[in-house]
Amino acid sequence: MQIFLKYLPNEDGVTKEWALVEVQGELGSREETSLDGQFVGDLYYNREGSPILIIGHHILFGNVQKLEKPFAVLEKVRGSNEAKTEYSVKAVIKRKLCFRERPKPIVGAFTNSSNPNDTEELVQVG
Repeated sequence: MQIFLKYLPNEDGVTKEWALVEVQGELGSREETSLDGQFVGDLYYNREGSPILIIGHHILFGNVQKLEKPFAVLEKVRGSNEAKTEYSVKAVIKRKLCFRERPKPIVGAFTNSSNPNDTEELVQVG
């Protein structure tokens, strides 16, 4: 069987790059409904480029890892001929954001040092 791939770059000629998010444990909702398409949390990066994920009243500190082999995000496109199915490349995944530690509760402004005046500056994504 042949699989046809279309490479469709954005307007600027570059394919979107996505990242995988790896969280240890289980992520669930209070209503026990699917999280499909739902808002989960905010993703930030600090000055050093480390990801910070805020979910509700919890904060997770992570790191960025390069994947050994990149993934392609594909979209199935039906052609005019039903026998022929094509896939277009929507994005490429080359790295993952790993959050391996347990989430910490947010009480107030957080610090990464023993100096209480040294609070982190965050850059919001999206």
